[in-house]
Amino acid sequence: MAAAKKKKGGFTRKAIKNNANMQVVRDSNSEFSMCSIFLKEFKIALRPILGHFRVGSLHQGLMQLFLKIKALDRDSPAGALHVSGGLRTKKGQLLLREFTFTPKVGIRQFFGNPVIDPDDFTVSWEDFSPSQARFPKAATHLEILYLVLTYERDRKQFLTVSSVPIRRAKTAETEHLKLQPTKPVVRGPELQHILVMSLRFMEVIGEEEYPLLGKDSLGIEVLEVFG
Repeated sequence: MAAAKKKKGGFTRKAIKNNANMQVVRDSNSEFSMCSIFLKEFKIALRPILGHFRVGSLHQGLMQLFLKIKALDRDSPAGALHVSGGLRTKKGQLLLREFTFTPKVGIRQFFGNPVIDPDDFTVSWEDFSPSQARFPKAATHLEILYLVLTYERDRKQFLTVSSVPIRRAKTAETEHLKLQPTKPVVRGPELQHILVMSLRFMEVIGEEEYPLLGKDSLGIEVLEVFG
């Protein structure tokens, strides 16, 4: 008896590339790839902050977040759904604002919601007091850095504009605190802006500075998304 021929099929690379029935798989792969590129560029834009941060599982958490946001894109066809499209929805913007980068340190939890000027992206607190924060053991000072990330979808890149870092002693008095970008932020109907803030604790002795490395020593939050 002749041996039965083995049936060929399944998710081979060739089938995925050429089989019409594999279009859904091709679409999914394409969107996943674009999502990975967006995440890579997002992390590059955050380098002024992430340089003080132990990334750990952040990559995986952000990838899951961006896949959810990508699925909200209402303007692109299947195979081209993009994170930037999802961020044009209120739901997508909410998901990014609510993402927990640092569960041990909540900036708005300490100081309340700042006032954000949508015209020049200035961020301010009327009554800012370092005593409102929960300082880690040995910490004497805090430092706040504010970034505006501008995403250009055509170039698939972010442009980062930062504020001057604001450092205050634990014992500093209450003040009106304002942070603003050090140069004008590029505007345009196709551009999107993500406002990010970090809070870092440190020990300062005279002229010497000692960064703290615990999970309660750094906070990161997305304040707002425009565009």
